[in-house]
Amino acid sequence: MDVDDLIFQGADYHYKGELDKAIAKFQAAVRIEPQNEYAHNQLGILYAKKERFDAAFREFQKVAQIDGHNTYALLWLGILYLKQGNLNQGFEKFQRIIEIDPSNADAYYFLGAIYNFRHNTTKAIKYLKKARDADSDESDTHYRLAQAFHNLDMTTNALLEYQRTLALKPSHTKAINGIGWLYYNRGERDAAIAEWKKTLKMNPRDRDAIFNLAKAYNDLAWEAMKRNKPKEAISYWKKTLGVDPKNKAAVHYLKKYGA
Repeated sequence: MDVDDLIFQGADYHYKGELDKAIAKFQAAVRIEPQNEYAHNQLGILYAKKERFDAAFREFQKVAQIDGHNTYALLWLGILYLKQGNLNQGFEKFQRIIEIDPSNADAYYFLGAIYNFRHNTTKAIKYLKKARDADSDESDTHYRLAQAFHNLDMTTNALLEYQRTLALKPSHTKAINGIGWLYYNRGERDAAIAEWKKTLKMNPRDRDAIFNLAKAYNDLAWEAMKRNKPKEAISYWKKTLGVDPKNKAAVHYLKKYGA
């Protein structure tokens, strides 16, 4: 059996989800043709799917040794470095990809994400914008860019990118939660609460939305107490427990003022 037949069969098994059989075919292919970049890359993906990350790393490393310009292998090496917590090595791989392919949206995205993780929001925005411009159809790129704008208090830009995220993926609850915080921080409490309720309709266990709603209701309760309206405050603390039954603040103050 020649290499092309083995690769075709391996790809077919991969498509069907029969990963072990696919691995066997691609292993046979690289035994016959050790320099076959495609087969090594496919083995890398298959090993990663099986959570055999060391084996995956070795396959992508082989491809990079065969052809230092293979951006697919370099991208996965960068991703695996990030998985190991090695940001510097990952950063170098993504930078190398940009040198080879200045329009590579994936590399820009990961560079932006690394800068965002390092709290360098100015550079995060720069690279995430490049990722967005190279591939404007990726919802997470818009979300990361929205977060970066949000961190810099560029709220108009942040809202626009959150909205673009949701236009591409309406179920992106993190973007919905982010919009809620934009509203909340400019005093539009009802609008913020409505956004976080949207998230809970999609995912009743979303911890961020639960925390956000509990905070909003507790804040409103305290504002009511300052206006000498204990009944209104009690109603808000009850709403807190409606979304977060073990909320310590609401439990405490209902015991204190509920009577």
